[in-house]
Amino acid sequence: MNSENEYISFEELYLNNMQLLVQIVDCNTVIIEAGRGTGKTEGVTSRRTIAVAKDLPRETSVLAHKSYVALLANVVPNILAFYSEPRGDEQKPLLREGVDYVVGERTLPGHFQKPRFAPEHPEHTIFFANGHNIRLVATDQQESIAGSNIVHIFIEEMKLNKGDKLKSRLIPAMRIGRLSKNISQTQASIYYQGVTGVSDTARVSIGEDSWFQEYEENMNEELVAEIVTLSLHINEALYNIHQGRNVEAMHKRVAKYSPILNRMRKVATLYMRVSTFINRDVLGPQYFATQKKMLTSSEFLTSICSIREKKAENMFVANFDELTHTFDDSYKYEAIMKFNLKDNFRITSEYLKHYNPDEKLELGFDPGSFASFVVAQENRKANEYRILKEHYVYSPKDLPELAREFNQFWCNRRNRNIDLYYDRAGNQRKPQKRQHETDAKELKHELEKYGWRVRLMSLNQRTIFHWELYKLMLKLFAPDDKAVPKILIDSNECPNLISSIYAAPIKKGSNPIELDKSSEVKLPLNLQAGLSTQIPSGMFYLLWGKFEKFLIMTKGAFSGTLPGNMTV
Repeated sequence: MNSENEYISFEELYLNNMQLLVQIVDCNTVIIEAGRGTGKTEGVTSRRTIAVAKDLPRETSVLAHKSYVALLANVVPNILAFYSEPRGDEQKPLLREGVDYVVGERTLPGHFQKPRFAPEHPEHTIFFANGHNIRLVATDQQESIAGSNIVHIFIEEMKLNKGDKLKSRLIPAMRIGRLSKNISQTQASIYYQGVTGVSDTARVSIGEDSWFQEYEENMNEELVAEIVTLSLHINEALYNIHQGRNVEAMHKRVAKYSPILNRMRKVATLYMRVSTFINRDVLGPQYFATQKKMLTSSEFLTSICSIREKKAENMFVANFDELTHTFDDSYKYEAIMKFNLKDNFRITSEYLKHYNPDEKLELGFDPGSFASFVVAQENRKANEYRILKEHYVYSPKDLPELAREFNQFWCNRRNRNIDLYYDRAGNQRKPQKRQHETDAKELKHELEKYGWRVRLMSLNQRTIFHWELYKLMLKLFAPDDKAVPKILIDSNECPNLISSIYAAPIKKGSNPIELDKSSEVKLPLNLQAGLSTQIPSGMFYLLWGKFEKFLIMTKGAFSGTLPGNMTV
């Protein structure tokens, strides 16, 4: 990062049109709404972390995500892999660890400049040789940004962040609270108080947040076009200097127009919405044919084509409100913060803030080729019922793998008791399995191999009608109904449950009301977690088994009619 040459060297590399335009415009704020496989993290976020760091020595940027756990487990490893990937004929990395940057170090190498503000958690910080540092922050952990003075924000997977939380917690920290002798230089940077954000198109029908689309209105297309023209004009001069052609005149061109270009870049916003087809030359036609076969039409349109959709309507869980019925303070951050970025990190129940290892676990199980269950605990004192985790497998994996995954996650239990609620179909005999007559008994057997004590709660259970579930869900998810426990779902550990609640509609024209379970047939198994009624079904059986008593039964309740409840 400390190049001896004033001008960067040139190398041949491939960039798709999106990545190329980001490089050419290179302005204060860059927001990319792009489909899968377009190179958002590599071609936008990772490259701009280097540019921002180089231009703002000793200052602090932040790398933000909804979840701190996702940053540790996924985002940072991908960025570091980009830095260290061998490139060019000599197969040298873009940045050398220990020379150009370090991660998670309390004591910096001697040739590193010190950051202007010492980071509170150096073990969760990327340091560059010029003193620039990138901190990790999460919108689910307000304390991770408290007291910060930051110059630039990088946001990964914007659709997963709630815009109101991000704006209230992160944007106010974009300031420089104490003056230094380099304050004018810092404020002159084109990246100062800028934002770099990337995301797929938000699927609002399954609860994702499209807040970042507001930036589209901030883009001045005429200004961006002028920046492109001037940037290419200067880039041509730099290349001529590199080639030794008309060097003196080219230096004058650069000196004359660079300040103008920087002033334009400093006030510009680039917003791009592009589809995966922008990378068609690399991905090839077979990629799109495969995706078209695997994805639903709505998933293909949003994830591949970046076509926006409307909010969900006619939801079976009609009173579900994500702000009211989910929580994101999921983890014991005092324990997680002890991890270093260099450590291999894996989340387990040990780090769940709301899990009580001295209390039993309650599982809502839905068997089949896609087998899943949700895990919950009741807090009677607080009148809360928290769904803490989702688990699922699909063929060729089966219940042994599901039980093993469960046991690996819930590793710090002291109470080994499980109450298992399940689909009535799980009571039906399966003659092809001699050892275990039911899915529920088979799951019980697999869990008990690990020392759990499982109680089957739905033996001899009568048929549950969809309209009964619908009425009970209305009651349990009703706002401010203190007569029933408040249902709360962990948004970090149950993302597919939440998204599939939005994807669980009432069957059109049904009388009485029915849950539309067609997604379980139409979707391939690998897409059913967040887009079908599979995981919500386990939640329904759990809540029915626990709270059926709150359903006020009237005379003729099993007649199949539902007077007064047909308008949704």
